[in-house]
Amino acid sequence: MSKKLNLIFFILWVALMFFAILAPSESLPKDIGFFSFIPHFDKFVHAIMFGGFAFLLFGLFSPSKTIAQSSKITILISIFFAVFTELMQFLLGEYIHRSLEFLDVVADIFGIVLAIGLCVFIAKRKKRDKVWKR
Repeated sequence: MSKKLNLIFFILWVALMFFAILAPSESLPKDIGFFSFIPHFDKFVHAIMFGGFAFLLFGLFSPSKTIAQSSKITILISIFFAVFTELMQFLLGEYIHRSLEFLDVVADIFGIVLAIGLCVFIAKRKKRDKVWKR
């Protein structure tokens, strides 16, 4: 994927995340249909949102940086953003009726770590394939 396209997807993803994370609780669907039977389904949503964030962010740094550098930068920015969004929910809680939840941050970090693992796997595979094509 080109850097410009990746940047566009990243910006759209972040905008969608802000909408979902900072939307008043009354505006969120109470019944999520088929997924209603899954306990703590919102934690899966957090992991997917922040995993997507980390995946797209990693693509903005790679291949201009090494895999290790891209991973470290992505993890730091992603975890900072996860904590920042939970603090925003806490600070705006009176207006959006949302609260800071420690398990949300844990789910965010879980998604980030899985996404970085996938990114490293893909980057190493691409690197290996380039060597074999020579």
